[in-house]
Amino acid sequence: MRSALKLIALSFPLLLLMSGMASANTCNNFLSYDCAHATPNIVHVGGGVASGQSVGVLLTSNVFNITTSNGSAGADVLITAAFVSASPAGTLNGIPFTSLSSFPEGAALHAITSSLQGLGYCGQHCTLSFGFVDLNSALARNGSVTVTASGVPAGTVFYGMVIGKKGLINFITPNSEAAIFPGNRQVVPEPGTLTLLGSGLIGLGSLVKRKLCM
Repeated sequence: MRSALKLIALSFPLLLLMSGMASANTCNNFLSYDCAHATPNIVHVGGGVASGQSVGVLLTSNVFNITTSNGSAGADVLITAAFVSASPAGTLNGIPFTSLSSFPEGAALHAITSSLQGLGYCGQHCTLSFGFVDLNSALARNGSVTVTASGVPAGTVFYGMVIGKKGLINFITPNSEAAIFPGNRQVVPEPGTLTLLGSGLIGLGSLVKRKLCM
């Protein structure tokens, strides 16, 4: 009985973390863009390292790429962004941002805010503005779209949306695959969630090993 309670106690942080990772964002219609009936969270913003935050990627330069986890293609790619500033600024592939009144991915705001706070980009109260860029670039099957940011403020958070042949948003980005742009600021990722995951796995492994040796 005592061993079972120890196993549950060690497993709880791991299960909690995994359940948080599994919760999917939702797609919200905005301006002239409508969401498909189902919008799997399979878009990845690449070009960085693990951030240790809910928004999982910390970019290492002003160039990043958009892919899908299963290699699905798309007719166009949108980049949505949250800014720690009064209004969107900068360009992506030379295209300026269009302002939005709200963020197009439901369940993303808490992840964005907590991640920016965790990395020191904003304090207890994080005031955000939102925008997007239509890259007018098709995503080939098993391919990627390269994006170059210019004049974008540090702390800007990028999510990708992939549009299908029917003009609907088919795929969106989970928080763990979205990215934070550090600008010229040197940021050391805080391995909070990674430490939690590691400690849970180590604890479980030690308990299982003891059981096998008995």
